[in-house]
Amino acid sequence: MELIDYPTYHEKLFVSRLANGMMVYIQPKPGFNKTTAILGVNYGSIDRSFRVNGEQVVQPAGIAHFLEHKMFDKKDYDVFELFNQTGARSNAYTSFTKTNFLFSTTESVQDNLNILLNFVQEPYFTAEKVQREKGIIDQEINMYQNDPDNQAYFTTISELYPDSVLAMDIAGTVQTVDQIQLADVQLAYQSFYRPDNMSLFITGKVEPEETLGWILANQQTKPKPKPQTIERLIDFSENKPEKVHHVDMNVARPKVTIGLRGNDPVPSGRAGLRYEIGISIMFDLFFGENAGEYDKLYHDGIIDDSFSWEFENERGFHFAVLGCDTSQTAEFINRIRTIIHEIPSTILSKTQEFQLQKNEQLGNYIEMMDSEEAISGQFDGFIGEPVTIYDEVEILKALTLQDVAEIAHSFLDRATMQEVVISTNHDHQ
Repeated sequence: MELIDYPTYHEKLFVSRLANGMMVYIQPKPGFNKTTAILGVNYGSIDRSFRVNGEQVVQPAGIAHFLEHKMFDKKDYDVFELFNQTGARSNAYTSFTKTNFLFSTTESVQDNLNILLNFVQEPYFTAEKVQREKGIIDQEINMYQNDPDNQAYFTTISELYPDSVLAMDIAGTVQTVDQIQLADVQLAYQSFYRPDNMSLFITGKVEPEETLGWILANQQTKPKPKPQTIERLIDFSENKPEKVHHVDMNVARPKVTIGLRGNDPVPSGRAGLRYEIGISIMFDLFFGENAGEYDKLYHDGIIDDSFSWEFENERGFHFAVLGCDTSQTAEFINRIRTIIHEIPSTILSKTQEFQLQKNEQLGNYIEMMDSEEAISGQFDGFIGEPVTIYDEVEILKALTLQDVAEIAHSFLDRATMQEVVISTNHDHQ
């Protein structure tokens, strides 16, 4: 095992690449009672157009999320029940670029690791079970479609990336899910659920050598997949002219979002994480609750406590979405756009605010270091090099206001914007 040492934090990360290509990361936390493990697959909702050994495939939208659901569906046992019997909580989720399966437990770590690896690496698919799953996922999709926040978010992304794999909700639509057949599920699994496309991160009350021994013993029972060449074919489409997109929905107050599509190249690995942290600080300096701009918007009744922003930096794309419930939709759009346009020329004046913001974020990270779930949630093994919460803190410590200003320029100088207003019967200004 390779050792990555974090002496400042008295932490160690043990890294091993197994013979089948799976990456294993173990971070012991002496004194912790709980252990959390995440088995990640480098496969998400955008990975539905690809070449397998030279042959092009286009799969229905929602296939990655569908496959995540199917992994829990077994012939003669219930995965959740197995985890319950060993005192573990389990979960799974699909994002644009990843599928994660996880558990947290205070006991029987070896048993739970075996359950996790076995249920993900030993699929059971039948045509009947695929058909039955469609009804369950249709209900989930309908629930999302009736949620104004979800609609605002995904409509904004589809306006930023029209006619692309990002223009669809992660779960797909009722129509695309209906197209999924047994052969699609099998092909997606064989193409992406391969050990060399997976990473296993474990942190908590574990001993590295012993834990790796358990994993090796488990993996020796698994057949090694045939070598395959997978080429992802992802086109994020051209930008479209900016305009306000209106959606009719029954809402108590209009909901408005502004999306910014990043068109600047973002490096991978730690350099990409530095970019991400820089953008996060930039938004907090202008739209955080302690920012003067936020205070004025709040005081003027343009925004309320529903205001939020988020930034996504994923494999091949990055964007930001700012949103709020407000009856003053046009004023919200004008004021937010004005602030965004002024960021590059005013950010360097925020020296005091920057230091306060940086200290607050450092405090948040230090708090997260006491939670094995937060530590595992911050870990990313799919960006060219393993990145931990400790790397994030070191990047944040070294970041200057000048660095943040340069990152802000890079993003905002080339970003394109789209606005979405959700209201009842086009009740907009």
